Amino acid sequence: MDQNLTPKSFVGITLGGVFLIFALVIMFFPLYGLVASGFLLAILFTLYFVLSPIKFVLIFLTTKPLIDLTWRWSFPMLGRQEINIQALIGIWALAIIGLLSILQTKRLVLKAELIVFLALAFSSVLVSISIDNINELLRLFVGVSFFFVAGYVLDNEEMFDRFVQWLIVSVSIPVSLSFLQFLGVLPFEYWDYLDFEQVGRVSGTYQHPVNLTILLIYTIPMAFYLLCKLNSWYYRLFLWLFIGLSLVAMLLTYHRVSLFVVSLGIILWMVLVKRYKVALLIFSLYVVVIFLFFDRILTLYSSAFDLLEGKVSFFDVGFLRGRGVNWYLFLNTLFSSPPWFWIIGRGGSFAEGFVPGYGYWSFDEPHNDFIRILHAYGVAGLGMYILVLLSFFWMSIQLRCLEDNFSRLLGNLMIVFLGSIVIMSLTIEPTRYPTMAWYLFTTGSVITIRYRRMVKSKVV
Repeated sequence: MDQNLTPKSFVGITLGGVFLIFALVIMFFPLYGLVASGFLLAILFTLYFVLSPIKFVLIFLTTKPLIDLTWRWSFPMLGRQEINIQALIGIWALAIIGLLSILQTKRLVLKAELIVFLALAFSSVLVSISIDNINELLRLFVGVSFFFVAGYVLDNEEMFDRFVQWLIVSVSIPVSLSFLQFLGVLPFEYWDYLDFEQVGRVSGTYQHPVNLTILLIYTIPMAFYLLCKLNSWYYRLFLWLFIGLSLVAMLLTYHRVSLFVVSLGIILWMVLVKRYKVALLIFSLYVVVIFLFFDRILTLYSSAFDLLEGKVSFFDVGFLRGRGVNWYLFLNTLFSSPPWFWIIGRGGSFAEGFVPGYGYWSFDEPHNDFIRILHAYGVAGLGMYILVLLSFFWMSIQLRCLEDNFSRLLGNLMIVFLGSIVIMSLTIEPTRYPTMAWYLFTTGSVITIRYRRMVKSKVV
């Protein structure tokens, strides 16, 4: 890019061209004036966010839980992808980040492992190109995109705290809606069978309970993070109220893995901040709850108990509500292909074939993120993704060794996030859904910048 072309001059030239085109459209095609006005507004906001990346990062990341509540507002299908507000917002965010990468290169956060992972994913789709594979690749790119811009914005302690506070406020809205669902004021969006009885599962009015639980997996540790910093009694009261209501809402989702992950995450947080007595107390409470409600828990986790008792195998239709069949199908589809597919993958997440003891089966979700990445992007892609997670973990460990309180708490937060997402990845696909991935890679971006400033610079 010409060095004389600054972000402001770029915006000025763009605005001039946009207004000219807009005037011509209004003059010759007045019926399309409303549509043109919408595009003009989108362009103006895009330019505004390009000039103010701080507001872009804060607004997009903190309002995404509310934007996702519009999932019913859908447009025509593209392949197997339903075009909705979330998809349009994701593509818009990716476009803004693309402009920022051109105009503000010095403020980009770059990481070799992540860039190689995305390049491998792109290459895999290029070899096995289709609308569905491109759609899945776009989801991945949108999900990790904030890594490249969030670090420099949120590395400031005050700014990161503001981001966490507003995200918790945003998530408190679907948590509140969950109780309205439970009370019958709002309808359930998701029904299930537990112990041969149909029950409604609260979801915060999202399409599926996991959309709510994944937000709580991030924001409950964030609430504990703020409790380590804030002294104001009314802020602390709000945070404890949020944690308590969120845990109740989590129970009402009946999402088994999320319940386990959040419980483990709370104990892990207490251990990381050296509140060992509190961790032991919480663990003791869990044991009491398990003892008092053992029959109910046995029903909820019947698949796991059946596996332990040898009644089912990993690849059995009865394991984790059919996930075993999906795992077998995707692994068999990949490794029965020519060897080069083992390395580069098949570019997407659709598999079909014969499953012994079950018959012909086809599906587009393996319900395991590691198997999904392996099938789509091969051993190379999965290996690089795991390397990215390990690098986040290593940097977090290093930050915990510093005297700076903010760095230590960031390291603790990232370790809890990593443990939670790895466990969740065994039954769902976090990197396939942008909202699930945004907050992991946003925190990873802050961790990366913090590590380079506080640790690596001293070593060098």
